[in-house]
Amino acid sequence: MTGLIDSHIHLDDVRFDEDRNQLIKSAQKVGVGRFIVPAVTVNRFPAVLKVAKEHAAVSYTLGLHPYYINEHSATDLEFLAQSLHDSGAVGVGECGLDFQLKELDRDRQKLIFEAQVVLAKHFALPLVLHVRGAIDEVFKILKKHAYFNAVMHSFNGSIEQARQIIDQGIYLGFGPAACNPNAHKLKQLVAFVPVEHILLETDAPDQPFYDCFNQRNLPIDLWRVNEEIAKIKHIDAADLAKQTTFNTQQLFKL
Repeated sequence: MTGLIDSHIHLDDVRFDEDRNQLIKSAQKVGVGRFIVPAVTVNRFPAVLKVAKEHAAVSYTLGLHPYYINEHSATDLEFLAQSLHDSGAVGVGECGLDFQLKELDRDRQKLIFEAQVVLAKHFALPLVLHVRGAIDEVFKILKKHAYFNAVMHSFNGSIEQARQIIDQGIYLGFGPAACNPNAHKLKQLVAFVPVEHILLETDAPDQPFYDCFNQRNLPIDLWRVNEEIAKIKHIDAADLAKQTTFNTQQLFKL
């Protein structure tokens, strides 16, 4: 089978500090050959860079996540711009909007996110997008700037939203949530989206499978994502692996 690429995994997370090397090796043994690690705050940039330096299989993106909107500042945006100029980042993110958490200031989120869209366009880098509860608003901002070089990670919108988004060439990321047998609408969505627009992800350690509640999600779990999404789409797992790997390579210019 073609080597899989995890398009979204937080290998810098402190929950991997004790066994990160072993987990990466275990994943590679089953065919998960490369990993895209997105940073979420400027304070995490050093940790992400360290993981990438220590592991040739790791590429990284740099961004300001909406969860931490109260921490981000204009200075952080300046530092992000400088870091994108100086580093080997393959994308901008994880960034975007989260309207599900009501305590997060929406106007401030949009301000910080839009600045990152401008940076991504300036550096011709893809965006790694967090879109929880805010798919339409994120898409609106992308259309405003006519910039669609992006993946909407952990996508869980409607088929109509997906249709409009992929028509602009944007990729959609799917992970363990799509493997839940009770996630009927999400499965219908996965079945609808052409494989040419799909990226696979674990979002580890934060998105465990339905039967692994309260456990860490692991790098090795991408093989299961590939197997189960192939079943949803009624295609061969090797074919899905080949196409999604190609998609990830194209988006991040690997």
